[in-house]
Amino acid sequence: MPEVKLENITIEDSIFNINLNVKPAEYFTICGPTGAGKTTTVKVIAGLIKPDEGKIYFDGKDITKKVPEERGIGMVFEHSNYALFPHFNVEKNVGYSPRVKEGKTLKESRRLITYMLELVLLENRPDAYPRELSGGMKQRVALARAMMAASSATNLILLDEPLSALDAKIRIALRFELMKLVRQLGLTIIHVTQDTEEALMVSDRIAIIRNGRIVQIGTPKEIYESPKTLFVCRFISSSNFLVGKIKQIISKGSIIKISGGNEILVSDKSLPEKSKVVVAIRSENIEISKGHKNNNQNTIFGVVETSKFVSGNSIEEIKLENGELFICKRITTEKWFEKGEKVTIGFQPEKTLLFKYPKEGLEEAIDIL
Repeated sequence: MPEVKLENITIEDSIFNINLNVKPAEYFTICGPTGAGKTTTVKVIAGLIKPDEGKIYFDGKDITKKVPEERGIGMVFEHSNYALFPHFNVEKNVGYSPRVKEGKTLKESRRLITYMLELVLLENRPDAYPRELSGGMKQRVALARAMMAASSATNLILLDEPLSALDAKIRIALRFELMKLVRQLGLTIIHVTQDTEEALMVSDRIAIIRNGRIVQIGTPKEIYESPKTLFVCRFISSSNFLVGKIKQIISKGSIIKISGGNEILVSDKSLPEKSKVVVAIRSENIEISKGHKNNNQNTIFGVVETSKFVSGNSIEEIKLENGELFICKRITTEKWFEKGEKVTIGFQPEKTLLFKYPKEGLEEAIDIL
């Protein structure tokens, strides 16, 4: 159960600069858009990329100069063809590390191998060869082998998009199994993904990375409920943004005049009056009703642009009176809205997030590409 620490890891003249501390037996996820530096981070930990500056510590010991095979890490990397031995069946591939590193026979390792195959839902395919497996099955074999390697060495696993090749049902099932695994075997897992739902579901803590920098670290609840930046807010969950100026601060919060003349109330009172601000409202926190009804202060009129049913959710795109588009996500399907239908959207003051307007402009601040 190692503690992993990255101290001022710099690559390419500070384009990439990371400081990170992963606790023993923690399920730690590095999450960010494509090209943000997620895979680079785990390759530095694995010893596959040498940093220009900085130190890497396992349990307080400097391992920066150690080669990958001396670090004793179980690894599954995306698009690596899963590095399975074509002449070994599934059972021998999974049991490779204990045989080589500890001199155990296949018979001695079989109980743990069987357990690992059960975790990745391949208990019925121990005799199959890689050529007989689908891409998703190969990825699960690679995952089981990584867990075996880690359990016989440092108890550290690096997972780079480990579930990306799996179909939706198996992916969801394995998320639960991975969480269970950490608890049962006492492993430390560093998991890389751009799937925010996956990160929120499996992690003890999440690091959000953007352009080679960690922009926020916290528990899933902290990341979701208290994003520190507009980028984190947009990246972690579908959000809508309204630009405005704080007109007045009252006991219940801040009254903000937004583009188009509407006034809305947010519970946050942290910024002074006359500040230019951005109000963020998550798609799932918006209520929609038919017609134009001025029910309370936080109501805005609009017209339905699109209405779709996706994975048990109804998702509407609403064009507001000021021309902006709002995305609304509802679990209920009791009310259906037609294109061109007039609607009123509403939201609670405590269900909003308030940010100071960014110097670089809103579009650049929330850009996830």
